[in-house]
Order: sequence, then C-alpha cells, then structure tokens
Amino acid sequence: MIRDPAYSSPVEQPDPYAVLQEWLAAGRGKHGRALQGTTPIRYGADVRDWLHFTEETTGIGAWQATEDTAKTWAYAPALRPPPQGEPSRRPLAPRVSLHNPARRLAALSAFYAFAAAAGHIAEPPFNAATLRPAPTALPRTAPLSLEQAAAMLCAADDLVPGRQRRGPYEVAPHRDRLLVYLLLDGLRPRQAVGIDLEDLHEEDPHRRVRILTCPAPKGDGTIQHQPAREVWQAIADYLPHRVEGQDPATGRRPLLTSRNGRRLDPNTMPGRIVKAVAARAPELIFEPNTITPDRLALAPDVLLDHPLPRPAADGWAPAAAAPIERLRLDLQHALEAGPLCAAADCPADCARCAARRAVWSLWEQRWTDYQPPYLAWDVPPYDHRQRPAERLLEFHRGRCAICGQTTAPGRPDHGEDHDPATGLTRGLLCHHCRPQAETGAAPFWVRYHQHPPAAVLGLELRYPSLPNDR
Repeated sequence: MIRDPAYSSPVEQPDPYAVLQEWLAAGRGKHGRALQGTTPIRYGADVRDWLHFTEETTGIGAWQATEDTAKTWAYAPALRPPPQGEPSRRPLAPRVSLHNPARRLAALSAFYAFAAAAGHIAEPPFNAATLRPAPTALPRTAPLSLEQAAAMLCAADDLVPGRQRRGPYEVAPHRDRLLVYLLLDGLRPRQAVGIDLEDLHEEDPHRRVRILTCPAPKGDGTIQHQPAREVWQAIADYLPHRVEGQDPATGRRPLLTSRNGRRLDPNTMPGRIVKAVAARAPELIFEPNTITPDRLALAPDVLLDHPLPRPAADGWAPAAAAPIERLRLDLQHALEAGPLCAAADCPADCARCAARRAVWSLWEQRWTDYQPPYLAWDVPPYDHRQRPAERLLEFHRGRCAICGQTTAPGRPDHGEDHDPATGLTRGLLCHHCRPQAETGAAPFWVRYHQHPPAAVLGLELRYPSLPNDR
C-alpha cells in the first residue's frame, strides 16, 4: 500500500505479474502492433526477469523503478529467470548465455505502454526507449560475397518463364524474383513483405524517380526507400501475376501475396524462398542453406540501375557502352560463361573450371578497378574571372560524373549532387546515377564520395550552387 498525497485513502497498486500475463495475452507492442514470431516469448522472459529484479532482488518495485534501475538491469550480467508462476525468492546465479540490452529495453517500453493504456498506471515511470543503444547493422550477420550476390541475381532472373536454363520453377517465379531483387536492393525481409500496393509512389514523373514506403528496419514506423529501376521493372513484371488479396486487419493490399492472397509470413517465407533460389544458382554458391535474407540485404550492390546494350560477338560488352553498363553486361557474361564442374571427381587441372574462374576473375577485377570517368577528364585552366559554379559546369560539359553520359535531347539536365553531412556540392549526376549516390556500395562510389569532381577542382560550393537555367 502507498498513499496518494492528494487523498487520505490508500491507493493500491496493481500486481505487476498479473499485468504481465494480461500483456502477453494481448500480444501487442508499444504502438499497438501485434508481436510476431518468437518476440512474445523473448519479451515475456525479459519482462519476467525485470520484475524479479525489481520486486524480489532489489525491492524497488516495478512501478517505482527509475532510468538508473533500468540501465543497471539491462546492461548487467543476465540472471537466471525465476520459474513460471509464483516468483522464487532464492538468490539467482548468473546466466552463462548473453542477452540483448536493446531488446530488453524494447520489452520494457512495450510492457509499460500497455500498463498505461490499460489504466493500471497513470504513465510509465521512465522512458525505456531513450536508454536503448544506437542500432547496429547486424554485426553478427556476414554479408554475401560479391560473387554470391551476383549469382543470386542471375538465379533470380532464371526463375522467370522463357529465361529458365536450369529447369522449370512452378511456385511463383515472378513474386520470388521480385523478393530477391528487393533484398538485394538493401531491404530487410520484414520491410520487403510489409510493402503494400498503396505504398508505391512516383515522386517526380519528369525525372522518372520513384519511391516506395516500407516498414522501418527496426521498431515501428515507416521509411521512404528509393529502389533501383530494375526493382520497379520486376514489380511491373510481377503485378499481372499477383494473386489478389487484402489484409483483413488494415484493409490494405499487400504487394507480395501467397497462393491464397495473404501477406507472406516475414519470419518463414523469405528464408524459404531465398534458399530455394540459392539452390538453383550455379556452383558459385556453396551450401545454399547458409544463404539467408539478411545476408542478401547486406550484400554488395549488384543492381546498377542501367539499361543493357546489346553484347558484342564475344559476349563482352561493346566498348561504346557507358562504363557501368559495360560492367553489368560483363557480369552476365561472366556468370553465363559456363558453370563449374559439379562432379565430385573433378580433377585439379580441370580446363572447364579454370576457364570459368578466369572469366570471373577478370570481371571482378573490372568491378574493383573501375574509375569514375571524371577522374580522366581534362581540368580546365584556372581563370580568376570565372565563378566557381561556372568552373564546375565547364569541367562537366553536360556529362554525368559516374556513367559519363551527356544530357540527351528532350531529357532533363543532370542533377546537382551534394554531401548531406557537409552540405557541399559534389558534382553532376544523371537521373539514373543520382538515386544511388548515397546507397551505392561499389568501389567506384567510394572513390566518388572521397574525391568528387568539386574536390578535383579544389572547390567548396554550398548546395545549391548551380544556376537553374544551365
């Protein structure tokens, strides 16, 4: 019992263990979203451990705890949880396994938010969300190698009827191809499955820049994602084959549907589809069971967002094609030059395998050593009467810094790209390359970020710095 200072009658606080059972039965997160997968089990174990810490170990009480109490509990060595039912008053020994402080604090946020919404308490005693550490990019998840990511891209294209070279794929080829594309474009499985038809937008029809809305990588809320043009083409190819369905809870229509028109289960279906596609890939991928959706999301960027010219007679890209287009065509040629021998008795000096590895090594060298075209452009002579913005325009001469293509008649001018961290202009990019300026992870993008065209000229231009009538 405690006494409210405004009244003389005692105020009885609710039993936190009863509130815990009520919260687990409701199965709702901090913002009312249903908990999925193993989250209710892990959240329940974390909050049960928290109640034992506050009610039994320290005696502070769950409703009187402070931020310091939560920090001590979240970042201290984990304690062995009490048995189910009545709390044990025996001292607990440290647990050998590790725990996740961010998850424990997220469980507290959801628990206290439910207690306040249900009327058990007036408001949470502290904001556990502010105590969570900064999110990390899955440090325990090893991304796919460049060769594995390229093989997955090739295997996804092989699913579509008319392009199959490794036998039929009868399940849902267009849907599964789109899912692999979304993962290779950097989306996590929950984000890819959570996209609805209502989330497809077109930001600027004149520049053909499109965006989509998807769930945030972690927690609640949504983000804006600008995918590669190849992803939009995969969406267009899939929509005529999509099974119509509607989410009964929200009334929205999910983009990726099952054969019954339901939204795919983000905990099971992406993993199954990715493993099925990996099993069809060439012998570039070893142990397909180790390929997971998260590893695809962290893989190197192999979606270059450029149209492909017609290949030359020898299979390699023509020299007249733009540099990035040549890389993409050369990638397809490297993957289709012939798979490695699958025979267990393949000799060490197998000529077929040696030729296959040589072709791939040549492509990988081109991918790594590619230099953006602007690094080879002639630097105009310095003129003290020339404004800095005019000097940058003279250096570009209507060319894109990454692909080198000039502005075509009837097409919009190349856009001014800038560093969002510093606000300084970097250079001019075409409408194909500009969406990748911040997300591209290829080596040539790293070189562009470290030494952009403005840095080549020794200029520091505050964005926006170029005239609109150029």
